[in-house]
Amino acid sequence: MTTLIKKSIKKSIKLKNIPRLYLFFLLLFFPVILYPYDVAFEYSLLSKSVVPLADLNDLQPIMGLIANKPYVLIGDSTHGTNEFYQQRVNLSKRLIQERNFRLIVLEGDLPNIHLINQYVQSLIPLTAMQVLNVFNPQGAWLWNNYVTLNFIRWLKKYNAELPEGEQKVTLHGIDIYSFDRSRMAVIDYLQWLSPLASQQARQRYNCFSRFNNNLHNYGKTIAGNIGLSCESAVLEQFRDFSLCRFPCPESNPEINHAEFFYAQENARIVKNTEKSFRIQYLTGRDSDSWNMRDWHMMESFLAVFDSLDKPKTIVWAHNSHLGDARATQMRENGMLNLGQLMRQKFRQDVFSIGLLTYKGVVVAADDWNSPVEIKRLLIAHPDSNEALLHSLGLPSFMLDLHQLPEVVNMMNRKRLQRHVGIVYRPYDEMDSHYTYTHLADQFDAVIFTDTTTALKLLIN
Repeated sequence: MTTLIKKSIKKSIKLKNIPRLYLFFLLLFFPVILYPYDVAFEYSLLSKSVVPLADLNDLQPIMGLIANKPYVLIGDSTHGTNEFYQQRVNLSKRLIQERNFRLIVLEGDLPNIHLINQYVQSLIPLTAMQVLNVFNPQGAWLWNNYVTLNFIRWLKKYNAELPEGEQKVTLHGIDIYSFDRSRMAVIDYLQWLSPLASQQARQRYNCFSRFNNNLHNYGKTIAGNIGLSCESAVLEQFRDFSLCRFPCPESNPEINHAEFFYAQENARIVKNTEKSFRIQYLTGRDSDSWNMRDWHMMESFLAVFDSLDKPKTIVWAHNSHLGDARATQMRENGMLNLGQLMRQKFRQDVFSIGLLTYKGVVVAADDWNSPVEIKRLLIAHPDSNEALLHSLGLPSFMLDLHQLPEVVNMMNRKRLQRHVGIVYRPYDEMDSHYTYTHLADQFDAVIFTDTTTALKLLIN
């Protein structure tokens, strides 16, 4: 290679072709010159939109971006991270106190969040520790931790001190993983309201007994014989509520609206869970199950939203549910999510925030129903959004993704992004936890914490 370069130089000089010699050196060293220039240019652009954060309470920059938007979506890239929980809680407190937000919907099972909501509204005599001791085989620690404990104590005090007649803050779970508990909630409520209706509900839900009440057995069986489907049974049970086929608050003012609504939402969960498993096994596509889950989240949110007369709303869920799916690899896989559905309905009234980290430790399990562990996150992939943000050398900052058109273009380049939920498999991280995203179209802003710590749990 050196000999070739020398011969080229001699030939250029001999021909007295100085312009060609100049062009030769330019082409030879252009990549070396260009690369650091591009990196420096990117850093310069990002620095104009980055606001360093002093601590977890430093939220004024993000409050300024949210302004008066009535729907705030706060994601997280890992479910078991202390900083993400604390930032979400701190931001929610500010929105409640300063902007009059009155509804928080959470990626959590309805029965669990309903119990917590009863506590924060002083409707039950249980303690905060008792209501957080929830049943959730896929991760009770999602709520049974010190950050949540302190928050619900604060929220109960805040609600109790509101003036008489002012709307209290409501918590509502919008996830779909409470099939058995939701069936029993419907049956138990109707036993008080109408024993005959309760008996009918029990008979309808007994449709699943022939499959040993196992939804996977149900899905596999009806994939081969759709005539065994329980679809009509669960659909009619939900319609009993929505069409007031038995006494309801609209026809009888003595019936408690909140209790009726809770039973109706449990009937919705049974209906949509059945549909999720039926479609998944009939089509053989996991994406159909995901889509049904997020359609349910949207349905459940709209139901509680309407029932409370459309309050300003905060949504807590994973980045994969709240970042617009159209800006991610999910779109290529035929998937949608709650963030996309909310943007399509409410458009510019939605403000979405992603929470990202480069490295640290996290609470997670090896698999569904496995024991919880403290796991160390691998450092983020070099081609990821997290690695790019880490390269700025700041411990924590907010990045406004829409302040400058140049930043939008730069951050919309296709990059990897890490997603860790209840399960974390570092040995299989690329296949299990990374997808491609276009960050500026996915979120309005991100809060980046370079090194994060694990949630402190109330239980082992």
